[in-house]
Amino acid sequence: MKKIILLAFMCVAAIACDKKQDSSPQPELSTTSVPYRQATTVSTAGSDLKVELKEVADSRCPVNANCVTLGSAKLTLTVSDASNQVDVNLEFKGDSKNNVQSFKLSGVEYVLRVSEVLPYPDLSQTPKLEDYKIGVSIERK
Repeated sequence: MKKIILLAFMCVAAIACDKKQDSSPQPELSTTSVPYRQATTVSTAGSDLKVELKEVADSRCPVNANCVTLGSAKLTLTVSDASNQVDVNLEFKGDSKNNVQSFKLSGVEYVLRVSEVLPYPDLSQTPKLEDYKIGVSIERK
């Protein structure tokens, strides 16, 4: 009986340690902080884009509050290259999987990802628009 249990544990350990050959490493994206109403350069593969945070509508649940939903922050960003610009609308919900928006600029498709929206709302004071900063990364599709 001990031999069967030992054999079962060895099989489970061998399966758990099995290396996956088909997994490919994901490229590390660098996040750039973009302040409200200040154009900031974000590097992408092959080019630099200017990003400006134009509007923030923050309805996230404040710290120390009891809310039914977590809420979201609706963002409008203007992304431009040397010759064109486009407005990108995104709803930040705190979950990094959903904070992604595709857009096309000068015939090239990009993916914009927002990793954070600061400051987080607080019950004691409402942040001013000038205080907002967002973490942004952009990659070519």
